[in-house]
Amino acid sequence: MGRRPASKPTASLQLKPADPFELIRWLARSQSDPRKAVAELVQNSLDAGARHVDVHRRRVRGEVCLVVCDDGEGVLPEMEREPALKYLATHVGHSRKMGLSVAQRAQVVGKYGVGLLGFWCVGHELEIRTRVNGSPLFALKLIEDSDRAEILGLPLDTDSLPTFTEVVVTRVHEAALAPLGGRRLTDYLAAELRGQLIAKSPSLIVHDHVARGTAQKRFEVLPRRFSGEPLRVSPELDVPGFAQLRVDLYLARGAQRPAITVECAGTLVADDIAELAALGLATEPWVGRELTGLVDFASFTVPPGTRRGVVPDRAATAFVEAMQRLEPEVTAELERLDVERRAALDRSVLDQLKRALRGFRRRLPQYDLPHVVDGEAPGDGLEEGAPLSAGSAPRPRVATMELFPAGPLAGLAIAPDPVEIAPGAERRVRAAPVDADGRAVEVESFSWSVDDPRGIGLSIRGEGPRPALALRPDAREGDAATLRVVATSGELTASAAAAVAVVPPPDEAGSLGIPEPHLVSDADGLWRSRMLGDRWEVNDAHEDYRALRADARARVRYLLSLLAREIVLRSRSRPEEADALDAVVEILAHAERNLRGG
Repeated sequence: MGRRPASKPTASLQLKPADPFELIRWLARSQSDPRKAVAELVQNSLDAGARHVDVHRRRVRGEVCLVVCDDGEGVLPEMEREPALKYLATHVGHSRKMGLSVAQRAQVVGKYGVGLLGFWCVGHELEIRTRVNGSPLFALKLIEDSDRAEILGLPLDTDSLPTFTEVVVTRVHEAALAPLGGRRLTDYLAAELRGQLIAKSPSLIVHDHVARGTAQKRFEVLPRRFSGEPLRVSPELDVPGFAQLRVDLYLARGAQRPAITVECAGTLVADDIAELAALGLATEPWVGRELTGLVDFASFTVPPGTRRGVVPDRAATAFVEAMQRLEPEVTAELERLDVERRAALDRSVLDQLKRALRGFRRRLPQYDLPHVVDGEAPGDGLEEGAPLSAGSAPRPRVATMELFPAGPLAGLAIAPDPVEIAPGAERRVRAAPVDADGRAVEVESFSWSVDDPRGIGLSIRGEGPRPALALRPDAREGDAATLRVVATSGELTASAAAAVAVVPPPDEAGSLGIPEPHLVSDADGLWRSRMLGDRWEVNDAHEDYRALRADARARVRYLLSLLAREIVLRSRSRPEEADALDAVVEILAHAERNLRGG
């Protein structure tokens, strides 16, 4: 049987919409996030080469309005103002940016000419006010859900710039007021336009004139910094026939939700590369390896309505191929960082800390060291074991402010109780006066005394709430005495007693109270060190630790400064001093990095 001849078309047709405005309505309604709509307006300003962009939220005649003004080249600057605005209104869905070269397209994002329609989810009316090279001021007025537009001539202020553009959205919707608050809008723009802000370094300021009272009203939009350790991979990859792929990746151990964001010419199109399911990149190492950062590909085709996601076309295929070429570099970097971290987990660190603090108890008995259990399992320390994540790690104790002042002196205790002391040693003790509710109170004086019926040679050195006990070297193990204290506050007194026991001298090499540092990766946390009971945790994702860990001596000195911080906080029992001690550690770490050329 022969093949049937191909059918010939009986007619050639051109598709046309039955109602063009129905398509415009669909495009406008596809944008539901008012912050994204404002980001589109700011993006237009940046595409026009603006160096200064200001976003104002203010109230005019009782209605909230939003204004985006810039000093860019303006709307279609090569045309007269009235024809330019007429062209803008009658060419929805077309943009002159579509005719740019690949290199020029890498600098801009919009190409559909529909970004202005996003104002429907912000407010009821929009005016685009434009002036170029000292021209008269004209405005294009659009109304939500209306197919009519108006072009208006407006008077100029005496201090108007020769070239500027203002986009004014009036009668802001009630549902859009909260998302467009100063802080929330600033944080959104910082993430959404991060690439553009870094590449072009414009001044972008949000002014919230609606904020009440002493609330912050001026916010500078700065590009968001990524947490974690930078990966040494190619920052740019050539993609034949398309724009270059820009790469900026970090290993963020312990981050709560690490994700690689995807951008198109500096504007966010996906919060997580795993969201682009059609591209098949929801696999390791791009997900599941605690990677964060961004990849930027200016040749993406972005859906015109939502401006989220990418169209799976030739450009998207080329992007996937470039990511596949990058994968071996990323995998090798992750392996290098793992090896470097394992090298830093050297158990000899604890020995070095003990050697550095040898004789600490004898020379500085006023400081309390953590209780360290001999024979601690190696798996609990620096050798092996998965680090605690930021989500599962217990939080450090935070000082709280009492609602009411402490009451009068009602009780007294001695810590520790019993007091254990070795022959020839000194031991610091502490008196803790409290009110009837157990809250610490200030007292005028303390009177200490020792009941020493056996004459073991126990004496008190110093006064106040923290004196030291000293014992003669010839005291015998098993001897005992009693320590007493009386606290006086006005006419009130309280007393306490504690048993004193003579114990064998400690083996400093094995039981010195120097805790082993447990490394915890918390890329989102700003803390460097913390004590959870007698467990000492060090944040190995902090930039100071990362900068110093490759140098063994610098790492030990950094850990010593952290341990000193914890010992002082433990001994003084004043959590409010933590910030001052953190500042000291910060300065020492900065100096250490400079001295080693880091």
